[in-house]
Amino acid sequence: MRLISLTLATLTLFTPEYSLGQSWIEYVNRADRFSVNLPRDPAVQEFEYESEFDAVMPARRYTLQEGPSHYSVTVVDFTDAQRIHAEMEKTEAATAANQWINDMRASVIRAAREFRNRGSEVTYDAWGHIDRVEGEQVQLTNPDGTRTFAGIYLHNQARRLYVLEATVPAAAPPPAQFQQSLRFLDEQGRRVRYQRDPDGGAVRIR
Repeated sequence: MRLISLTLATLTLFTPEYSLGQSWIEYVNRADRFSVNLPRDPAVQEFEYESEFDAVMPARRYTLQEGPSHYSVTVVDFTDAQRIHAEMEKTEAATAANQWINDMRASVIRAAREFRNRGSEVTYDAWGHIDRVEGEQVQLTNPDGTRTFAGIYLHNQARRLYVLEATVPAAAPPPAQFQQSLRFLDEQGRRVRYQRDPDGGAVRIR
């Protein structure tokens, strides 16, 4: 991954809205269509994310350090994936018209694999969802004794992958206030929720 520093002009596009709640805030980001509980406003970095099928997608990472604990939200933007794939040099076998869709759908598995390949002990690895946006949850015990809790969710309707990661000291409780607070937003900044239809598709209910 190649990190690209944000300019001041770019940062103004991602000025958050938030409300106070004890010592944490609800960080709301309309540009990337999510909200999450954090101790304070995160730092923002733009970078290029290499996808499962070797495409380069724009992404942003929101991070902060609070004492010994580290929190981050990574958002990979697939909204322009069709054009990006069309302009790539590919072998004939990789030129299917729906390759960009497969690439987006494979993003959860790729992100989970990156956690598993860190060399830490995997203590939990299972399917999960938030508001019926499906994904995977992974927990690691790291060589230094710290624990990492990750949630990976693909919001198909927004064409974005969300990766939540919190690393806390060995004796600290799970960071549930962060992990369970992710909310998905529509283009107007309203929370969206889904239910499953009989064929397994997502139907918005809010």
